Amino acid sequence: MININFLANRVKAQSKQRANDVKMFRISSAVLIVMCVLMVATFAFKLYTNIQLTQVNKKIADYKEAILAQEQTEIAYLIFVNKIKVISEIYQKRSNKQEAMNYFAQNLKDQADIVGMTYQESEGGLSLQLSSDNIFKFQIVQEILDSDALRQQYQNIKKTGLSRGDNGSYKLSLQLQLKTQWP
Repeated sequence: MININFLANRVKAQSKQRANDVKMFRISSAVLIVMCVLMVATFAFKLYTNIQLTQVNKKIADYKEAILAQEQTEIAYLIFVNKIKVISEIYQKRSNKQEAMNYFAQNLKDQADIVGMTYQESEGGLSLQLSSDNIFKFQIVQEILDSDALRQQYQNIKKTGLSRGDNGSYKLSLQLQLKTQWP
């Protein structure tokens, strides 16, 4: 048999529709709330990162400003360091010259006199003019100059300009390469 009660069917269909609409409203409301929460979270994250980026950029600008403010101090320091280096080199060269003079004066003190000295700064060499009173002292000077101890101290020694004076004295020129520690 056919049910002719249209109103009851219509009410029943509308109740079902209303239940489906409520269910759909709840689902769409939940989706809308989740989307809003995600948007707020994204906006908050973007705001936080922008604040952090602004702070980092400010720090970078401050550091650049501080570095630029110290530039003159750094230049002055570099100039000072270079001056100290040049002074050290000059002192080292002088020290080597003084060391050589003291060494030869001490080792040859009774046998020969150092009567002249020339310093060649560009080559780092030193020329000494020695004078001995007689042939016997000159022979001892030659032995000292040819000794292993002296050759270990100064490897490049050249003897030049040997001459004999009317009074029997002998003069000899020595050229030696000083030790250099600087390139």
